[in-house]
Amino acid sequence: MNMKKRWIIAGMIAALCLSACSQGNSAADTAAKTVTVAAMEAVKMESDLDFPKNDIRIIVPYDAGGGNDIYARVMAKVAMENGYFDGANIVVENMPGGGGVIAQNYIVNTAKPDGYTLLGLAASAITNPILKDVSFTMNDFKVLICSNTDPIVMIARPDVPFDDVEGLLEYAKDNTIIINDTGFGTSSHIRVLQWTSELEKSSGRKIEYSSVHEDSGAIQISELMGGHVDIATLSVGEVADAVLSGNVKAIGLMDKVRSETIPDVPTFAEQGYDLVDSSSRAVAVNSKVPDEVYAYLEKEFTALCSSDEFKKAMAEANLTPCCISAQEYQEFIDKKTELVTGLKDYLLSGDVK
Repeated sequence: MNMKKRWIIAGMIAALCLSACSQGNSAADTAAKTVTVAAMEAVKMESDLDFPKNDIRIIVPYDAGGGNDIYARVMAKVAMENGYFDGANIVVENMPGGGGVIAQNYIVNTAKPDGYTLLGLAASAITNPILKDVSFTMNDFKVLICSNTDPIVMIARPDVPFDDVEGLLEYAKDNTIIINDTGFGTSSHIRVLQWTSELEKSSGRKIEYSSVHEDSGAIQISELMGGHVDIATLSVGEVADAVLSGNVKAIGLMDKVRSETIPDVPTFAEQGYDLVDSSSRAVAVNSKVPDEVYAYLEKEFTALCSSDEFKKAMAEANLTPCCISAQEYQEFIDKKTELVTGLKDYLLSGDVK
């Protein structure tokens, strides 16, 4: 147990003993004994845990440079600079492939479930078991915290001949739109199905498009900048630098209000289309991790994402901080599971781009 925790427990003992003393000699003796036993049990539990002793790894299921990668690196940096996890070294490791499958399978079937290997959890951990032949389900993961939610923004290659949603729809009359995403069946891919469908319903116009499946948001942006695709939809944090530098063109924000990060980008609502969407990022472990280790990690991550240092670092990275507990995040998991399960037959029909 580190010195900081010892001082906290010592302070609790002192406070409780003072309270007991005010009750009279007999009551004080009884209360003091109770307090001492409780404190000793707390010390024993902390000492028995003996975690962490090694480096803690966060496995990111996508390439370096994307939003999931940046998010993990911000957490690792703030944690190490401020002594979270008893000062353990936090290592971020990218393991892209299969729209997240390779990393997710690694967590469940290869890495030891001891709490030293964590997963940067994206929605693909929910969708992959529903849509792909994999040897894991979402129940094999246990969420620790969700500490990033970002609105989605539609961006285009810088030389597209349109600047807004109406211009996109006009262009789509005579052109097939090339759209990239982070893999078949991922939230990024499903998002394309949703916004194209919504725009078709709202405008009464057909959108012909083809999909290009990639492994990360960084590759998506690179392809746009190179003129290889027309459109992508990513989180504000992933695209802010590219938008502000003029390397890509922002078409519209899928949120109710404009973003402070890219304030000149109008919302879809401002352009007459009711489209709202966001991306969330979390941290999870193998569900077989011992309860006491899980409880320790959950406590440390909750403290970390509640800190001013974390909030500041996230803002500097153009990411929106939050601190959503595993219990609260379950609602998102349930809704996403219901959505994708309902789309499963259509997605696997062979007619989906």
